[in-house]
Amino acid sequence: MKKIFSLLSILISAFTTQLHAQADFWNSPDAYLGQKQPGSIPEIFAPGILADTPYFSASRVAFTADGKEIYYCYNKSWANNEYLKIKYFKYENGKWNGPFTVNEHYNGPTFSVDGKTLYFNGHGGLGFQSHRTAGGWSEPEAFFPDYIMYDCVPVNSGIIYTASNQYIGAEQRPRNVDVSTITITGKDTVVKTLGVPVNAPGWNGDFFVARDESFLILSAKEDKSNNCELYISYRKPDKTWTNPKSLGANINNGVSHRYGQYVTADKKFLFYCYGHDEKDCAVYWVRFDRIYDSLKHTNFEPYVYDSLKNQSVAVGKTFSIQVPAKTFVDDDGNNTLVYTAQLADGGALPTWIHFDPAKKIISGNATAAGNYDITIIVTDKANAQASSTLTLTCTQN
Repeated sequence: MKKIFSLLSILISAFTTQLHAQADFWNSPDAYLGQKQPGSIPEIFAPGILADTPYFSASRVAFTADGKEIYYCYNKSWANNEYLKIKYFKYENGKWNGPFTVNEHYNGPTFSVDGKTLYFNGHGGLGFQSHRTAGGWSEPEAFFPDYIMYDCVPVNSGIIYTASNQYIGAEQRPRNVDVSTITITGKDTVVKTLGVPVNAPGWNGDFFVARDESFLILSAKEDKSNNCELYISYRKPDKTWTNPKSLGANINNGVSHRYGQYVTADKKFLFYCYGHDEKDCAVYWVRFDRIYDSLKHTNFEPYVYDSLKNQSVAVGKTFSIQVPAKTFVDDDGNNTLVYTAQLADGGALPTWIHFDPAKKIISGNATAAGNYDITIIVTDKANAQASSTLTLTCTQN
């Protein structure tokens, strides 16, 4: 028994020493390629080291768990992948060595939880993977080739987050791409969208999720030129997500591309690509832990979870329409919402249409044929609003 306890003590001591060694390196002057750490104002990470003219930083960075390898991407153009590469630096023998090339024509590197697999984006809208070998990394192979995927991010629970349109067949050009989860049970693979409020109509492809699933960083409010802002969503106890909120003016400081977001495991730093075109796009980093904590305690704006459905009624008939409880959600508590109603053009409701804000019922007796667009507005305690509109069609018998 003494020998067993002695062996156990040695193993625990070795494991603890390893953990301390990893933590010590993250806090050492050599961490992060030896770069001076930023504060609350974003700064370019490793200028002239990761990429320099005519190349630019093309996607997210990724660190190994011990912080001694950093993976990144560079390219010459957003228009094609001719010069696109995933490269890395490695800290060994007391210094950073590299850069070394992992592969060409891929981007978006992300490590598996155990660090033995590298996921990345490839041609045809597919996700790819390589496995760590004694000599480096195995040749890329398609990861779930029946699904269009972008930015696969594994988490501690065993599922994988990705951006997917859930179409079968990579030849189909996606119109809408949602942040989704991949769950594998035996031979079954289920891709399920996170839905609202995380996803808006259109492209929702650039994101990062923490290993413990405590938060998501999204490229939100994306326009036709791919300009966007970075927003954060927190996971709630019921495993749904809060309405995303802006990371603030220091990060969302004007119209620009913002993508490739990555947060270190200790939540201390946020990395992301920022720029207006290929000439000025670079990886930036900023102190994140304070933002992460403080934004939890600011107001969440209400949002539409399930839009109101159009209704029909005959002229001369009374009607009563209940606004469903799931129409609006306020992550600060739905009891904070004040309901009002008006026509969609801002005008008052006709005298024969009544709205009871306490019972959330639209009622009346239709007096004239026609279409009436009725908008229900909710306002929270911070005067943030959300609205949904239904068309009431009144027909003659």
